[in-house]
Amino acid sequence: MSAMPARRFTSRAPAQVETAVERRTTRALARLHGQTIVRIAAVQAEGLVQGAKLREVDYLAREAMSGQALLCKWRDTLAAGDPMLGDELRFFTDIARIGKGEVIADAIDTYCRESRS
Repeated sequence: MSAMPARRFTSRAPAQVETAVERRTTRALARLHGQTIVRIAAVQAEGLVQGAKLREVDYLAREAMSGQALLCKWRDTLAAGDPMLGDELRFFTDIARIGKGEVIADAIDTYCRESRS
């Protein structure tokens, strides 16, 4: 019986293994780079949106305060010093103040719900 020749197992050459590892590393880094850019853009976009929401709340508050001041002055003009009429007209300015506050609160609530979704 003749002895079977020993089989030689060849593995990849070190240069081939190194090249494959480098390619995988390069692909992984490229994917990570892309994900990082998307995450940065999302954070910046969220910051822009939040800033716009803050400016809008400021605008709403400024409009409400200006309108309330106008109504109070108009109430005083219509009452012309009559305390009874002034008191009755105060009801309307109070209702307007409550309504304006509710509008601002609704806007803020909507902005907060949008941020959570």
